Amino acid sequence: MKRLLYLLLPLLFVVACGGEDGVVSPGDPTPEQPTPEPDPEPMPEVETFYKGTTMSFANYLIDFGLVYRENGEVTNPYTSVKNHGANIVRLQLDRQAFSEINGVKIDWQQWDRVLEDAKMAKAEGLDILLTLKPDYDKYSSTGAQHNNIPEDWKSLSEAELGGGLYNWVYDSLMALHNEGIDPAIVVVGNEVNLGFLHNGSYDEARTARLLSYGHSAVRDYAKECDVKALSALHIANPSKIGYVDTYRYNGCVNYDIIALSWYPGTDIGHSMGSYRNFEALGKAMIEKHGKRIMVLETAHTFTTGTVDGTWMGDWCDNSYNYPDWNDATNAQSYTPQKQREWLLALAKDVKAGGGIGLITWGTESLPDLLEGKAQGHGLGLYTYPAAWGYGSTWENNSYWDFTDGNNLHDGIDWMQDLL
Repeated sequence: MKRLLYLLLPLLFVVACGGEDGVVSPGDPTPEQPTPEPDPEPMPEVETFYKGTTMSFANYLIDFGLVYRENGEVTNPYTSVKNHGANIVRLQLDRQAFSEINGVKIDWQQWDRVLEDAKMAKAEGLDILLTLKPDYDKYSSTGAQHNNIPEDWKSLSEAELGGGLYNWVYDSLMALHNEGIDPAIVVVGNEVNLGFLHNGSYDEARTARLLSYGHSAVRDYAKECDVKALSALHIANPSKIGYVDTYRYNGCVNYDIIALSWYPGTDIGHSMGSYRNFEALGKAMIEKHGKRIMVLETAHTFTTGTVDGTWMGDWCDNSYNYPDWNDATNAQSYTPQKQREWLLALAKDVKAGGGIGLITWGTESLPDLLEGKAQGHGLGLYTYPAAWGYGSTWENNSYWDFTDGNNLHDGIDWMQDLL
């Protein structure tokens, strides 16, 4: 009965316009809005500072024959992550499956795989941050379009779409609960300032209203199951933090955490905007909105990918190299130790601002490459079309060193270093 009520919720808020960099190309959030008062909901107490990595690709890659090693021995990557200081992992559940790419079924974000991964995380004593992604991404030889509305939802009114979103979020969390899985943090949507359930155009007010349905579902699940589940709003790029104001003015307030993607450098180009660092940003969000921040996605490159001048990865170009490749032979800037130091400093910065965590993106990635096969010839295990080149776009930022037999390197130990 509770779910059906959401199909009837009135649309109470006025439409605003604006946007963010990305395929959908919305503009910046409207700057003339006054500073809001802090949100009325009390800020939940969080004693834990969350430290972790995405793990969506790990078991998926293992099933195709790839291996994770530690000190030369094949190991369970979840065990390695736990033993090196992590207390949380990020998984993602999509409503719509990827189409088969190059004849390979891409299922790392589908129910059976996510449930298996969640149970493995729980067995290691790891909390789970779950991104629930109701929209889907399209890949072509020329690029990608993110956060598209599913075909079977295109004909729905906004109220019907909100009800469908509420039901999917609520039902997904209840199904996991019935399997003994209750995420510590739930994120509705992925980088929602880049678009959310859109059909070729971007409407900030509509996005805010729809997100409210999803966040309400998280609230209702947590209350009904008597569990603590924090809800997060995921924004790409700290300089676009104004979206928090924009969405709030359109009714999106019923969440706990402002989660940020942080990719500095020219490849993606994020910046801090008017904030000096994450300490300043975190304190400002607590004062302004009564919400803590976390960094949900970030990375630092650990290798140039070459050994004795020979590239050791797969055919797919890497999409992010940080620091920038000013000189690809400048190997001292791209080492596990540099990765470890940079991530530790970032985590300390977030923590100093009252933030609650840092989770790295893609740091479980491996090249699409089986041992004993010719360099660069992969299986097509990732979502990218053949025109991109078979493989991973992110293995250069991994915690497992593909130039050393996929052995765990000490970049991961920033989590042990953080007290």
